[in-house]
Amino acid sequence: MQTAAASYPWAKELEKTVVHSLVTTFGLDFVLFKDKDGGSVDTIHNARQGIHATDKERQRYAQRGDYDSDAYHKDPNYIATGKRDKALQEQGRLHDAYSNQTMKVNEERNLDHIIAAKEIHDDAGRVLAECDGVALANQSSNLQTTRETINKSKGQTSVTRYLERLPNRIATYEKTLAGQQKRLESLPRDTPEQKQNARKLEDSIHNTQEKIKNLKSIDPAAMAEKDKKAREDYDGKINDAYYRGSKFMKAAAGQAAVSGLNMGTREMLGLVIAEIWLELREQIPRIIGDLKLKFSFEQFMARIRNALRGIWRRVKKRFRDFLTAFKDGVFAGVMSGVTTTVFNIFATTKKSAIKIIRESWGQLVKALKLMFFNPEKLGPPALCQALAGIVSTAAGVIAGSMVHAQLEPVKFFPYGEELRTFCGALVTGLITLGLTYVLLHSEFSKKAWAYFESIMPHAGEVRKYEAINAELDRYLIELARLEFNMDPEALAVFSRDLAACNDEMQCSLVLQDEISRREIELPYEIGNAASTRQWLTSLAK
Repeated sequence: MQTAAASYPWAKELEKTVVHSLVTTFGLDFVLFKDKDGGSVDTIHNARQGIHATDKERQRYAQRGDYDSDAYHKDPNYIATGKRDKALQEQGRLHDAYSNQTMKVNEERNLDHIIAAKEIHDDAGRVLAECDGVALANQSSNLQTTRETINKSKGQTSVTRYLERLPNRIATYEKTLAGQQKRLESLPRDTPEQKQNARKLEDSIHNTQEKIKNLKSIDPAAMAEKDKKAREDYDGKINDAYYRGSKFMKAAAGQAAVSGLNMGTREMLGLVIAEIWLELREQIPRIIGDLKLKFSFEQFMARIRNALRGIWRRVKKRFRDFLTAFKDGVFAGVMSGVTTTVFNIFATTKKSAIKIIRESWGQLVKALKLMFFNPEKLGPPALCQALAGIVSTAAGVIAGSMVHAQLEPVKFFPYGEELRTFCGALVTGLITLGLTYVLLHSEFSKKAWAYFESIMPHAGEVRKYEAINAELDRYLIELARLEFNMDPEALAVFSRDLAACNDEMQCSLVLQDEISRREIELPYEIGNAASTRQWLTSLAK
């Protein structure tokens, strides 16, 4: 285990991961994306929390106008409901749902808005959905005739808060009643004026007793149930009006499209920039080493130009890879935008959570692509290893994003934002590197993968073709070492391009380009899979 760990290229792999994270997740990400709490699409839930995604909707709410009580209490349905309930009371059939009692003919009644009219007027969700507050307040599900004492004591308070305050309100009235009764006992009744004052106090005591009686008659469960049904109907109409309307659909679709384009651009540019930097990072020390005995600035710049030309040629040859990264990024961006919007319908997402959703979708798309399409036609063991690598990267990116979010206070210090970015990228690199090693390169994981591969069908055939592939690589390397009557300058360019390759794919692209340019005949047709398989089959015989 120690030998394997010592031979693993920790520094090189860490540098690659950190550079890629700095360029994409913690670099271009903050240029292309403007994350904020609640996302970039207005939702009813967020609006009610005082969070608006756009200045337009924030201004619309601020300019909603003052509450007009007359407009709400002169609605035709409000007036018609009052007349209907008056007739029912005269017939002795008017039921008070707040107390589960039938009201007496002579009792004072009021028509109550279960959800207070002012609450509806000031509801940011209603304003966002552009619904008529008067119509919503006066729909039948929100109107309830009750005793005047109950309605006036409720006022513009919500049912939940009213029921919370009800015991204290009753206690206050009882305290007032006790004081009135005590004062009545001490009142003289000798003169007509004194008797009149006593009768006034007795009437006041009777009113207080009626208020206490009416408030105590309230059935909290029945009142809460009425409120629940009224709010379900109210919220249902607002949600239908907004979430099924073109206003929300256009905003959500537009944001998803922007997120997709930005994510695709980030992934593509990130690959290009990281490719250029890592190549230069490897080429510059080599160039300086060659010129250190006799340094010439002109030669140094010429070598740099040649290196950049070679890098640019490889970048152009990998255009399809960059285009694939762009397409994958677009899909991941669209899905992350949709996911963020859906989350914000039910709960407000923090900007750090939005970033984690985006990065998670970026890795999830890669995993889904591997599982369902397997573009490189990997065998089961190699496919599982590739998925394990994606899991490692996802864990690293999420951990780095969380660290970056936790270090937000640091940004107010000099170079604080740069420090946050570096720490986030470093954590991403360390966790990705550690998990990748444990899952793919440690002694235990190697044994586990080897055992997994050994129990797969046709394991012997796979090893045989791997040996053939290794022999083919050796053959191509030997072929590449031939000069092919090249002139010295062309040979130098070809040699530098070949030396600058970091992996087998880059080496293959350089050799393929040179073979095509020199019209070298090979025993198979380049790019023709059937021809290649036929040649490999002939070697195996």
